[in-house]
Amino acid sequence: MRRRKGVPTVTREDIVRGLVEVGLEGGDAVLVHSSLSSFGRVQGGADAVVDAILEAVGPEGTVVFPTFTGDAFAEFMLNEGGTKETAVFPEWTGVKIADLARPEEQHIFTGAIPKEARRRCDFLRGFHPMYSICAKGPLALELVAFNDRYIFPSAEKKFVHLLGLKGGKVLLLGVDHASNSAIHLISEFAGLEYKVQDKAYWLLTVEEYLQMPRRRQQELYALHMGLNLEYRMEKHFDRIEEPLRAAGLIRFATVGNAKLRLMRIADLLRVGLEAVKRDPWFLVSKLDEDEM
Repeated sequence: MRRRKGVPTVTREDIVRGLVEVGLEGGDAVLVHSSLSSFGRVQGGADAVVDAILEAVGPEGTVVFPTFTGDAFAEFMLNEGGTKETAVFPEWTGVKIADLARPEEQHIFTGAIPKEARRRCDFLRGFHPMYSICAKGPLALELVAFNDRYIFPSAEKKFVHLLGLKGGKVLLLGVDHASNSAIHLISEFAGLEYKVQDKAYWLLTVEEYLQMPRRRQQELYALHMGLNLEYRMEKHFDRIEEPLRAAGLIRFATVGNAKLRLMRIADLLRVGLEAVKRDPWFLVSKLDEDEM
């Protein structure tokens, strides 16, 4: 196989060293957002990355991967009876709700590394229709069961909040804060106007939602996604990095071409709440009509 110039080859050992450098320790509980291609060429592929993370946290640690299927769910909800030409996400046209109730690999959009973890028999798989996770370690059963209960797991009912209460961390492998799902805790706990329109339904269970008439499902989904708002927004989640860096609450390392970031969820939430208290539009901005 011809190797592309400028594309580094990375081994499992290289990744373990990078994880140690960024501050991941034995016994850590960590949520991992990742991009396999960001490293360059990884010997052993996604499986090597999963093994490296498990090695870094050891048997006392817990590793959680997001296996989200929200794009497919959106297509099912918003494109009933549509075609590929009218689809929001053309690749999902024809997806059935029965599939989404037990997510399949082809619905996962969070990358090759979470897909690989979900395939493995040593990871516990969750079945949330939109926000499923898979996990391994002492906290896996508690986190997966907690995450699978509510259809719109916001604020106190998010698995990432529970993970934060237990001292958990977020690890970003070759992705930035646009992929950091812990960011949503900030706007929810702050009660910002663009995030709490579905608050009345935060205790709605997955089972209750799936038993509702289709029209009601669509209405609640639209609330959850903010489709009822009179404006659309542009996300600026990477703004959180400057105050985290200034406070010394985020660590960095590099493996191949991938930049690694590690932070405690509790620190992220505290710094974020301070930022949006000063400026409620710190993380997003409203789009003008000509920008939509």
